[in-house]
Amino acid sequence: MYDLCVGLGYHCESTHQIRRITGEDRAHYFDWLDLELASVIETLEADFANVLRPGLSEPFSDGACALDRGSDIRFFHEFRADADAPGGLLTQDAIDRQLPRVRAKFDFLAERWRATSASAARVLYVHHDAFDESDTDDLLRLRAALSRSHPGHRFGLLWLRRTPPPPRSAARLPDGIRWDTVEPVPGRWEGDDAGWDRALAPFPLRRRAPAPGTAGARPAA
Repeated sequence: MYDLCVGLGYHCESTHQIRRITGEDRAHYFDWLDLELASVIETLEADFANVLRPGLSEPFSDGACALDRGSDIRFFHEFRADADAPGGLLTQDAIDRQLPRVRAKFDFLAERWRATSASAARVLYVHHDAFDESDTDDLLRLRAALSRSHPGHRFGLLWLRRTPPPPRSAARLPDGIRWDTVEPVPGRWEGDDAGWDRALAPFPLRRRAPAPGTAGARPAA
C-alpha cells in the first residue's frame, strides 16, 4: 500500500488527475508547476536551493507566467498580474514584489518534502512525460536523486508517457520503476480520466474523500 501518490510534473494534468483519483488535496512541491524532468532532478539534487533565487525570475511567454532561470521552472499560478496590467499579464515589477511570498510558500513545501522523505510513508512518485522527452537514463537519475534524499525512503516510480518507450529502453528499467501511457485529450487540460484511472489501477493507493468541490481543482492564476 502506498501512503501517498506524488506528482513530478510535467504540468497541471498530473496534479489534477492524482488529486481526483486519490482524493488527496495536500500540496506537494511540484504540484501545478510546468517543468521538464531535468528540472525536477536538478531541484532534488540541489535540495531545492536552486529555485526562486533573487534576481532570476522574469516574465515568460509574453507575461503569461513567470520563468525561474535558476531551475527552468515555469510558474503559471503563483504570481499574479497587477489589476491594471495591460492584458492581465505579468510584469517584472509584479514578480519582484511577490517573490518573497512565493519563496516562503515553496520553502514550506520543501520542508514538507524533506519530512515525508524521512518518514515511514511509502510514496508512489508519478512523472508524466507529456511530450515523450525522457529516457531510461533520466528515470534512473531521478531514482538516484530521490534515494539520496533519505537512505530509508520507500518509494516506487511510475513513468507515464503518451506512447510506449522503445523496447530497449523499457527493458532496461529496474524493479521499482514502471511505465504506462495516457493519451492526451485535445482541448482538455485535465487529460483523459479513463486513461489515468487505468494507469494507476495496479497500484494500491490510500484514498481519502476530498472536501466538496476541491478534488483536482486548479488554483486561480
